[in-house]
Amino acid sequence: MLSGLLLEDAVLYNATRKVINPPDKQLFLALLAGIWVGLGGLTAVSMAGGVPEDVRARWPSLPKLLNGAFFAFGLHFIMMFGGDLFTGNTMILAIGFYNQFVAASMLLLNLMLVYVGNWAGCLLVAYFLGYLTGLFDDQRYRSYLDEVVLLKLEELNWVEIFLRAIPANMMVCMAFLLGIASRGAAGKFLALWFPVVMFVVCGFEHCVANIFFVSLGLMYGAPSTIGRLWYNQSAAVLGNMVGGVIFIGLASHLMNHWKSPFFSSSNVGTFLAHDLESTRRAREAKDLEAGLPGSEVSTRHT
Repeated sequence: MLSGLLLEDAVLYNATRKVINPPDKQLFLALLAGIWVGLGGLTAVSMAGGVPEDVRARWPSLPKLLNGAFFAFGLHFIMMFGGDLFTGNTMILAIGFYNQFVAASMLLLNLMLVYVGNWAGCLLVAYFLGYLTGLFDDQRYRSYLDEVVLLKLEELNWVEIFLRAIPANMMVCMAFLLGIASRGAAGKFLALWFPVVMFVVCGFEHCVANIFFVSLGLMYGAPSTIGRLWYNQSAAVLGNMVGGVIFIGLASHLMNHWKSPFFSSSNVGTFLAHDLESTRRAREAKDLEAGLPGSEVSTRHT
């Protein structure tokens, strides 16, 4: 498992690869991620919406648990097959920006393209695979979709959506970090699953997930409007960006590159117990690349 500066190096590699892709490829990868989110969402609605209404009323955590448990597979597809997710990119590109690997203009361009591509992918799955197929014509599913849409678009105010969006992307970005850190498929599977389940069970707001679930609900006649969807997105996008850019991205950067205004220190890395070796190796590798004496380790990352 990677940690410390080795994990940061892996994130920086991802960041640079994302922004050097041509715009059409960035859109394609974003479209792909939106499709994976949509497929995870279809499975989540199939499971959570199948719970009878009286059971949902008595045990509201049950449909949330079923939703999160199966929606998380969309993130597995993105991480282990391919795709670019807006919320994950906020953290990855922010770390690249803080380390001066990614220019602000490239960061903003990528986020705009990926957001549009995620929208398109979610809408394609919602309309062609969720609506035209009639998967959720049953009244139990319609009532569940109505509940989801009304909660997200009619019951929450802007500040509540914004505040709920911050921890949502903290969890998603944590999943991405742990997924990058894990070296094996089993480790990635578990690392990606738990944080997503946590944010769904808590009822936090994820802008891309909302695009899919709310759009699908509106297609099935949920009592709200496209204008309210954009209202939700305005708060969810900003909250997700705060969670990814500041709470995870900046925190990760500061752990590895803390510069105290009061005390002098030459240490870099997080220096947690499990982190000492990977941080030492990464620092020595950087010293070797810079031509500094006293470093004889290989620069090959494992």
